[in-house]
Amino acid sequence: MKAVLLALGTLGLGHPALAAQAAKAGAPLLGKTSAQAILAHGAVFRDNLAKVQLSEDLKARWKAVQRPLTLVAVFGSWCPDTHRELPALLALEAEPNPFIEVHYLGVNRDKVLSPKAWPKGCLSQGVDRVPTFFLFAVGPGGTQKLVGAVVETPPKQGQSMAEALVELVEGAPRPH
Repeated sequence: MKAVLLALGTLGLGHPALAAQAAKAGAPLLGKTSAQAILAHGAVFRDNLAKVQLSEDLKARWKAVQRPLTLVAVFGSWCPDTHRELPALLALEAEPNPFIEVHYLGVNRDKVLSPKAWPKGCLSQGVDRVPTFFLFAVGPGGTQKLVGAVVETPPKQGQSMAEALVELVEGAPRPH
């Protein structure tokens, strides 16, 4: 429970503006958003974050990544798979790593995003299922190259999404 409270504090919950946004939770989150807005949007995200168990080993592996990466989570705030899987990234993001930049992009049921919604240097990607976690490696001059993705559920049976995301960032090749 202490870890959950620390994560919520780290992510900025409790800010007065977030309480107002949480009151509008009936509308989906669309476009660029933040961990704070996701957690304020609905209790399902806060409840599922409270269930995420990050081992000390997993936290250490996340923090050990020392190359610039951009992780983009495309999600549907209306989607049960997002409700279940996105909190793993919220928990990981609460474990600061200055080399991993995390972005959240909310989509409607049509799963269409404006190319302008994507972080600078990241080419827009097609999305068929949510959540989809896209990993970009930052190269010379700030260029970004797509190096991997996790779509909807962890790729290995019995694997948690947090484990899948840590493996994704650990295995990211360096762009040339």
